[in-house]
Amino acid sequence: MASSISKAYEALSIYDYFKAKQLFYKSIKKQPAFAAYGLATIYSRNDNPFSNYDSAAKYIYVASTQFKDTATFSTFYISSGSIAQLAYYINNRAFQKYVELGNTHSISHFLSTFLLATDSIKQVCFDKRDQLELSRLINYQKSDSIQVFLSKYPESVLYSKAQKLFFDFEYNEQTNEKTREQYQRFLIHFKSNPNVFYAERNLLELTRQLYSSDSLYRFIQRFSTQTTHLEAWKLLYSSSMKTYSKQELTRFIKLYPEYPLTQDVLKEINLSDIKLIPVKNSLEKFGFIDTLGNWKILPQFDDALNFTEGIASVCRNDSCFYINKEGIQIFNQTFDEAENYSNGVAIVKRKSKYYLINRSGQVISDAFDDMITSIGKYFICKKQDMYGVINAKGEIVIPFKYNKLGNFENGYAYYLKKQYGLISTDNKVLQAQWDWISNVDENALSVVKRDNFFGLMNLNEELLLPTKFDFITPCMNGIYLVVKDNLYGFFNAIEKCFITSITYNYNNANPVSYYTNGTLFKLLQGDKVALIDANGKQSIPFGQYQDVYFAKSNIIRVQKNSKYGFVDRKLKPITSMDYEDATDFNFNTAITYKKSTVFLIDNEGEIVFSLKEGKIENEFNTSVYRLTDKGLNGLITYSGDILLNAEFKEITALSSTLYLCYKDGGNVYLYNISTKKLKKL
Repeated sequence: MASSISKAYEALSIYDYFKAKQLFYKSIKKQPAFAAYGLATIYSRNDNPFSNYDSAAKYIYVASTQFKDTATFSTFYISSGSIAQLAYYINNRAFQKYVELGNTHSISHFLSTFLLATDSIKQVCFDKRDQLELSRLINYQKSDSIQVFLSKYPESVLYSKAQKLFFDFEYNEQTNEKTREQYQRFLIHFKSNPNVFYAERNLLELTRQLYSSDSLYRFIQRFSTQTTHLEAWKLLYSSSMKTYSKQELTRFIKLYPEYPLTQDVLKEINLSDIKLIPVKNSLEKFGFIDTLGNWKILPQFDDALNFTEGIASVCRNDSCFYINKEGIQIFNQTFDEAENYSNGVAIVKRKSKYYLINRSGQVISDAFDDMITSIGKYFICKKQDMYGVINAKGEIVIPFKYNKLGNFENGYAYYLKKQYGLISTDNKVLQAQWDWISNVDENALSVVKRDNFFGLMNLNEELLLPTKFDFITPCMNGIYLVVKDNLYGFFNAIEKCFITSITYNYNNANPVSYYTNGTLFKLLQGDKVALIDANGKQSIPFGQYQDVYFAKSNIIRVQKNSKYGFVDRKLKPITSMDYEDATDFNFNTAITYKKSTVFLIDNEGEIVFSLKEGKIENEFNTSVYRLTDKGLNGLITYSGDILLNAEFKEITALSSTLYLCYKDGGNVYLYNISTKKLKKL
């Protein structure tokens, strides 16, 4: 037998593979290690027709497991080292062949056939096989397919990745329609899936869009975790409020005693009755005082707005933020700009973008390039050079497809899209066919312009007046001033007829209120003036006065020979016609000027106060007038009583009863009309 093995190796040494192979097979039972080594050598070479790495692997494995002692045959020295070396060669060549095929079947075949491959080679194969198998299963985009991988390859280095894919596919399958019901079901039945975080957040967002306090409360009770708990409560708080009054705040605490920020609400309730006013001190810093002139929040801000809904916007060092009435910053957020709150929302700017935030400081809108408040809780926004509208909930109510959008008045705003048209808050669009269009007025009409001529249109796009006039503007009570060729007349849109012909001399320097008060109408012909009523009846005929004004407090201011005086409704004189200037009556008092002296006169024409070389102005729109003497300011009542002597550099009204008074040197005072007290701040 030894002679047969020797002859086999002699044949192998001279490359007689046929004879060597035949002799090795005859010797395999008696000399398995040496015969198998020879066969492995033949099958591992590629210079003979028997080359086959699978067979080589089979016989080198037999040689390895059956080897006992070393031996030399011809030129072949057979030892554990040479067997290992040949096995290494066979496995590496086979590895290159099967891995290059790039499929899981070939790699699995390698792993099951080439048992003596090194651990490093096996690991590469495992990783490659798992990668190919996982990639194949991913193509199905199903959690069931990934589950097959997890079950089949629990030791794979890709197990964690596959597990995440499984959870992601499972989440997408269970929430494919992205409805509240699907997210709720997922949170109940798939608690081990880490994507419950996203399900919870998405469910909160969908619940927020319902704008229902009850829905938010149910979310908090059933689905909220630490992820969304405080955020959901803040949304509930904001959605439950309208005015943030003391009554609303108290009601909220009673309804939701478990609110985690109850102490903040209780504090706000305690502060709600305190009125604070922003005031600038002599160092140009803003703080807040109460109505008695006490500093409640010390001057420290570069700018400050009034408190609305319990909080105020203040700015310091180029940052704006919100404070409560204790001067404490809330939300812990800063902005580039921050507007006052109204109806529970405010416009803020951060990094050149505008947002809408709620009363809890949460952003409830997309980011916009610009945003302004419109009438009726709407916000006109700009995005990528186009305009649209959102409501106070942050919802888009008018799409962003307009070059311009006007302010909403009486349910409509103008828009520009090549030409001007009208659009309603419920997105009803009137045709863009005008060169210009006004806002819709209280009569549901708009002034339109085409080819430099004006007309009057209703919301059915019908022209009450054709576009052939030089100017049209609304007055009051459905009356419109209509101008053509520098002549004017009055049109009654309610009756759809002209009150007067267009034959009177128009001067565009005069405001609309100069021509009519909605009941009476002033007619100008050259240097003559008349007043008529809606029926055309003259109450003051032409030629009686140079100018005549509409009655205030049943007293009419008139002008004659460039002098002013006052008459009653029966045109009976109340004063002489010798004032150089005069105002209409206000609070039964009028301001008149004569010979460098200013007078306050009552409704009987009696002088109640006079001042030489001074001024009296009804600047504050209250019963208190500004008195100016020698460049300094004081306060005087409509009845002529001096409240403050003229000794202040500046006086500004904070309210109808409170006035800030500034003196040279930087001293600031608060004057309270109710208490008649002047307090230095």
